[in-house]
Amino acid sequence: MENNLAENIRSCRKSLGLTQEQLAERLGVTLGAVSKWERGSSEPELSYIMGLAELFHISVDALIGYTMRGANADEEAERIEALCDRINAAEPAERVPIETIAGEYESALKKFPNHFRIVCGAAFLFQQIGVVYRRDAALKKALELFRHAISLLSQNRDHPEINEVILRNEIAACYSSLKSYGKAIEEYKKNNAAGTNNARIGCLYTLFEKKPEEGIRFTERAFFSHISDMVTTMAGYMSYYIATARYDQGIRAAAWTIRFLQSLKEDPDRHAFIDKIVSLFYLSLALLQDGRGLPEASDVSLRTAVRTAAAFDADPVFTSENMLLLSSIENTSFYDDSGPSAADGLRSSLEDLSAFVSDAFRKKLEQEIEAAKQHGSE
Repeated sequence: MENNLAENIRSCRKSLGLTQEQLAERLGVTLGAVSKWERGSSEPELSYIMGLAELFHISVDALIGYTMRGANADEEAERIEALCDRINAAEPAERVPIETIAGEYESALKKFPNHFRIVCGAAFLFQQIGVVYRRDAALKKALELFRHAISLLSQNRDHPEINEVILRNEIAACYSSLKSYGKAIEEYKKNNAAGTNNARIGCLYTLFEKKPEEGIRFTERAFFSHISDMVTTMAGYMSYYIATARYDQGIRAAAWTIRFLQSLKEDPDRHAFIDKIVSLFYLSLALLQDGRGLPEASDVSLRTAVRTAAAFDADPVFTSENMLLLSSIENTSFYDDSGPSAADGLRSSLEDLSAFVSDAFRKKLEQEIEAAKQHGSE
């Protein structure tokens, strides 16, 4: 019976970024021994095979490369993943009970306890069982498996979307489902790069730890971050709709964005930093309406964009003043990359979209800006 031991040793060593010499040092053998193993001119003794399997975080049989009962670890993982796809199959006869799949994963884990796809797949399945059916034992099993999956990440070739950040957040989610909220917060905080877990941390502090003042600090940061991301996302949509001449969709999206941003002001009659951003979306709306062949509506939107910008520049606000839900970060300074003034922002945005802007539209913008200046000086 053939095996792939030599090839697997070489492949696993390289996946860990080790040289032959480094591997030899870790195992306490000579460089020549490792070289012979990888060439296939000799095979390691059983104790070294077990040591290699432990170092590489794979099972002994997977390292050797023998098949078991007609299926290797990858094939076993694929078979069970296919069963998972049938949990909610449209046809009742095609559905596979989740408990059946759990049993399949239990058997697979006994055969291949250090195979990433099997360990990670089992972790997600047991987490689902624990959350849906409120089974603490399943959640604790999922915790154990998620931790083990992190140690096996070097094997992950098929699911690049699964990384350490994702797995550590799932660990925190398991703790939350187990009502160990302090541990959940601790895990989320450890894994909170760029504030990605602020919303979860804020909710847990306020709702379950009964620390609302601590929670609101994280909640407001999350809210502000999401608003910033939403503005960037909708700006991307505007560029797409203008570039692809999808004017009707763009007009609806621009109008919705404007309404949403305006709703973020505590007092609609007072200025806020958001007015500068709103003026840019009015400009996008005007461009879309112009492309759609709606000149009168476009003129109104362009005039509104310029007047909104002019009003902001006359009384600029660069904090969260008059911003809904952001009262406790009022002293934070805001800025954006459109330009030092709102009027500069309109010109800059038009330049960014120059390939889709007519000379007539550019002229109209300058005329409106000039008219707003004259009106302001009167």
